[in-house]
Amino acid sequence: MMYQNYSPKQIDKLVREIQVKGGVEKRKKLSWYSYVLIFVDICAVFCFLLAYGPYSGFRDWLVTTALSTGGHKYFAYVLYSQDMVKKVVSANTTTQGEKFSNVDDIEFIDPSDVTVYANEYEKQILQKEEGNDLYKIFRINEGSFNGYVTVVYQPKRLDLAITSNRYGNEVSELAKMNNAIVAINGGGYAVAEDYSKSPYSILISDHSIYYDTGRTGEIVGMNDDGVLMLMNSTAQEAVDAGMKWGLEFGPFLIVNGKAAQFTGNGGYGYQPRTVIGQRKDGIVIMLTIDGRGANGSNGASMVELTEVLLRYGVYNACNLDGGGSTVLVEKGKLINSPVSYQGAGERNVLNAVILR
Repeated sequence: MMYQNYSPKQIDKLVREIQVKGGVEKRKKLSWYSYVLIFVDICAVFCFLLAYGPYSGFRDWLVTTALSTGGHKYFAYVLYSQDMVKKVVSANTTTQGEKFSNVDDIEFIDPSDVTVYANEYEKQILQKEEGNDLYKIFRINEGSFNGYVTVVYQPKRLDLAITSNRYGNEVSELAKMNNAIVAINGGGYAVAEDYSKSPYSILISDHSIYYDTGRTGEIVGMNDDGVLMLMNSTAQEAVDAGMKWGLEFGPFLIVNGKAAQFTGNGGYGYQPRTVIGQRKDGIVIMLTIDGRGANGSNGASMVELTEVLLRYGVYNACNLDGGGSTVLVEKGKLINSPVSYQGAGERNVLNAVILR
């Protein structure tokens, strides 16, 4: 065997050649384009896991929220098959309890007689504002959603204002036309190709049937004594039971003190919401919850709404039309921030619950 002596430079060169052949040569620095591609790949993997991974929160939110809109239900099928949508729907449900509220359970008291409050929420409701014995409005912030609570101390002064044209009016217009101090949106409606509107179903005004399709539905309204009535019935049955004004919508969230049963988020997604309810002492509570990013609010689920209502001692409550229709007006001024998928601001509706 022959041996060869190498100089230091030759040894360095030989080592580099060995490193190259072994694949351990120092790699070149990645270009900005490569970093962009890596970032896009990471985002794609994250979105895939978000949409189809083991955590169902995003699927539940997207599907139930899309299906609860008036004209954008197709969003639920952008990422998911019909079978997947059905699976999500079956995992997020609301099951109502009793179908009729008991008017005899409501016993009116004067909040002014209460001097000791059970908790801060009772104080918020029972403590009137100085010089105003009719109502009060205060803001709530629940973290993921926020909005307003309207407390009505004289529910007999609540009524239903109904538009007189086919295209509806803004809630603020209905309030002005009916000399209302406070107004919230009421029931839903269907929109025709010419943008005219028809009521969702039942409307009752001044003890008479104003609009009816003849079916049995969830009707919320009020009698002459100022008692909120929840009835799963026909319009005629509601009138016969003494309902002065009423409309069909839902679901009923609390009936006779018993909350509906929920699985998942309740199945109605996260939307701007409007709710009317009544405590056992006769005080009416109306919720107006912003959503779709307005004021940093993502909207509320039926589960979250019910939790807020129970906190404030509500005994009977019904969900009203929501989404872009959710509006609260006080003394002619728009208080909340309505947002629809077509833009911000009030939209025309067919009726409103008013205080005058």
